[in-house]
Amino acid sequence: LWVWGWMPNYVRHVAASFLVEHLRLDWRHGEAWFHDTLVDADAAINAFMWQNGGVSGVDQWNFVMHPVHAAKACDPEGDYVRRWVPELAMLPKEHIHAPWAAPGGMTAGAGISL
Repeated sequence: LWVWGWMPNYVRHVAASFLVEHLRLDWRHGEAWFHDTLVDADAAINAFMWQNGGVSGVDQWNFVMHPVHAAKACDPEGDYVRRWVPELAMLPKEHIHAPWAAPGGMTAGAGISL
């Protein structure tokens, strides 16, 4: 976000879901970070959405967006990942969203050490 200052709405939801549900980050940290880094930050909407994602808002989300499934659905060729995570750019599209599942020789050949 520091580089671009913006991300698509769906990616914002996936990021919030990942941070809150998978990493167990307090939603207030995500809300503060997004408010500080988004060029289109709106205090009311940002806080409302993060509260919902953090299961403490008035319209709580009743779903969890799996980051790998969401990435494969929205970025099937891996172009978004290649742009924003250039360390993974050499992986084929079959493994770019889950490099930990790629064969060791493939990651080593791409210069990736996990």
